[in-house]
Amino acid sequence: MRIFISWSGEMAKQCAEALRDWLPYMNQAIDPFVSSQDISKGERGLSKIADQLQECSFGIVCVTRENQSAPWINFESGALSRELGDSALIPFLLDMQVKDLDSGPITQFQAVDGSNKEDVWAMVRAVNGKCETTVELDRLRTTFDRFWQDIESQLNAIREAHPNTNAPQRDMSEILDELVKLVRDQHTRIGALEKAVESSSATHYTINEPKGEVRISADLGEVVPNSTRAARVSRAATMTRQILGDSSVERVVRRAGGLEVSCTEEGVGRVREAHRELNKVATHYNVSIDVFGPDSELIAAHAPF
Repeated sequence: MRIFISWSGEMAKQCAEALRDWLPYMNQAIDPFVSSQDISKGERGLSKIADQLQECSFGIVCVTRENQSAPWINFESGALSRELGDSALIPFLLDMQVKDLDSGPITQFQAVDGSNKEDVWAMVRAVNGKCETTVELDRLRTTFDRFWQDIESQLNAIREAHPNTNAPQRDMSEILDELVKLVRDQHTRIGALEKAVESSSATHYTINEPKGEVRISADLGEVVPNSTRAARVSRAATMTRQILGDSSVERVVRRAGGLEVSCTEEGVGRVREAHRELNKVATHYNVSIDVFGPDSELIAAHAPF
């Protein structure tokens, strides 16, 4: 799978090159593109970048305090978002935290703190889930833990080589004002969606709906109408039950982030067989699906990327 890694400025460039060399260790199907390394002398840079933007299935934007407002970063982020969709684009924060992001275009995407191991693991898991050939989750985690210190030490060296002691910190009142604005905007959008759903004649499903009422093609190719998150979670739960089968599922529980599926001993093997189908459901309905075995151990995670 081709991944476009965007950068602007020397610090972000070094970060992009480090990720380019490190990510293929996670899954050999990963094929990163970084313009500083993958455009030969004499090639037309902008043309090559435009071609790669169309060919890539995932995008990572290396963000620093210095470049977060740079026109080039925002241009490539917008282009990647149009080509891939918001859920397939991740800002990778090198020398800052999510709270330090300016209120620019990048804030609309789910960012990863590059100094946080579990944040980076979530990114690796999402990238793996988009690959045509995925690595089994347990094996992926083992590989990630083994190679984490390599990327951590490289990123720390980049930060130390580019100290930013005078970087302005965002005022807490400014952050709170922005959060209030975002919450109000979200509330307005949810209200508008609920009214649209109420006035629609479309049928809405619940987790306990009869299977016969679900009319969804095997490749999930139909267009999902605007609906509440609860409706999307319910549809995803129904599809998950259909894919795994009643004998494989003990229960399906809604959580804040999506679904938690508890499977039987018989269902453990079926979960691994149906990994790609469950990824499709998670992406199609923008709902995370975490599957646990009989001993409550997480055996598969399907993120909406």
